Amino acid sequence: MPTPSGDKKPKKTFKLKFNTLTSKLVPTYFLVMIITFLMFSYYITNSITSYMNSNEKKEAITQAEVIARIASDTEKGFISSDFKTISPDFDTFLTDTLKISTDSRVVITNDKAESIYDSFHDQESVAAVKENQGLLKSISTGKTEFEITKSDSGISVVNVAVPIVTSSRPTHPIGAVYLTYELSSNDFISSLTKDMIIIFIAITLVMGLFIFIVANLMTKRIVDLTNRITRMSKDGIIDEKMDEKGNDEVARLAAAFNRMNEKLAVLEKKRVEFVSDASHELKTPLSSIKLMCDSIIQNPNLDQESIQEFLNDINSETGRLSRIIEKLLYLTKLDLANSEKRILNAEFVDIREIVMDIVKNLTPIAEQKNISINTVYCESVHIMADRDRLWQGVYNIIDNAIKYTKENGQVVIGITKDGNDAIIAVKDSGIGISEDNLKLIFDRFYRVDKARSRETGGSGLGLAIASESIEMIGGTIDVKSSEGEGTTFSVSIPLFTHNNPKLKSKDKGQELKI
Repeated sequence: MPTPSGDKKPKKTFKLKFNTLTSKLVPTYFLVMIITFLMFSYYITNSITSYMNSNEKKEAITQAEVIARIASDTEKGFISSDFKTISPDFDTFLTDTLKISTDSRVVITNDKAESIYDSFHDQESVAAVKENQGLLKSISTGKTEFEITKSDSGISVVNVAVPIVTSSRPTHPIGAVYLTYELSSNDFISSLTKDMIIIFIAITLVMGLFIFIVANLMTKRIVDLTNRITRMSKDGIIDEKMDEKGNDEVARLAAAFNRMNEKLAVLEKKRVEFVSDASHELKTPLSSIKLMCDSIIQNPNLDQESIQEFLNDINSETGRLSRIIEKLLYLTKLDLANSEKRILNAEFVDIREIVMDIVKNLTPIAEQKNISINTVYCESVHIMADRDRLWQGVYNIIDNAIKYTKENGQVVIGITKDGNDAIIAVKDSGIGISEDNLKLIFDRFYRVDKARSRETGGSGLGLAIASESIEMIGGTIDVKSSEGEGTTFSVSIPLFTHNNPKLKSKDKGQELKI
């Protein structure tokens, strides 16, 4: 029906796709079904044919042997004593008494394979009968011969030859009985074959439809998952969840997709927050620098003391900006190392030596606030670890402790062993962290007290760097804190490289045990 504009609606066409999972499964299942059915049909037909042929053989031999016994008894009056002529009543005897079918051909020959009786009375085929190998063999060997042959028209024919022996000549046949007729099971086998073909066609149609429906049901969730992944690649993270019902591979695949989608959503959220926070952190010192530069430019008559003050502030903000950029670059390197699954180089390091070096570097900063750094239980503990990552992680934790400790406070550092791990504990007497904030302190740009962080020059990246640095060398960080009572950071690192798959020894790859 034409639309108001006069254009015809486009016709919906069904396109069969040959590059889908269903189009691959259906022919495969279909082929397996056909092969199975053909093999089963062949087995059944062959078994039935063999069984019927076996029965046919027994019956044919029995009939031929009965005829042979009668033929050998000249006293019955059917065959002359010289074994050259036969009574005309023998035809009636075969059909009425022995129940031999008129379609069956009975030929009786002498020991020279010369026919003395033929139920078909066909003189033209006497020569062919005389040349019959089974008949000749039966006469010469005195054994029964049986075979099933195919006629020119393809019909199966039973051929049986039984020697005629007498009591006076038990080992030397005086002739033979040749019985031949069409196999009685021909019609049955033909009918069975036709029935099997009809059944095959019916089963093929029904099973074909069934296989198509089942294949579609099996692949529906996979197709749905494929479509969602395709949509995700175009539009980004999607909100819908895959159905995880069941315990099969598809259900596990759906669950894995949902977990991946959730993680991607979290990563995307963190990425957006990171870009926003980084922009804000970089904008603040840049805005301050620009403001102070504008003040100097717009006030050419400023005295030297004011200019020097502005320059000092600019230098301070530039330093802060530089530190933020350095930390961002360091985090980028950590992310790159994690994404590429890089194996870090491990060295034989003394934790006490590293801690004391860090304390030496941070003591001047602590002294500005009259904070004492005390090292207790700092035994010499050797581990296999990446020195740079260990140094950076511990440095940021101690630096953070100093920043958030009030004036005249103290920071206590301890080193010890606990089983197969080395423990570095850093306790401060600072402002403490609430339970809600404890879960977030290792997030990038997160600050418990933003105003205080501004005063101390904190960017919210220090603990994020510490966490990722320690994690990269196979360690963990545990935090315990109460508001107003200070915070304790406990860094745990494996003592041996064989407990730490992320590290490899520089010493020819050997695992050094302490």
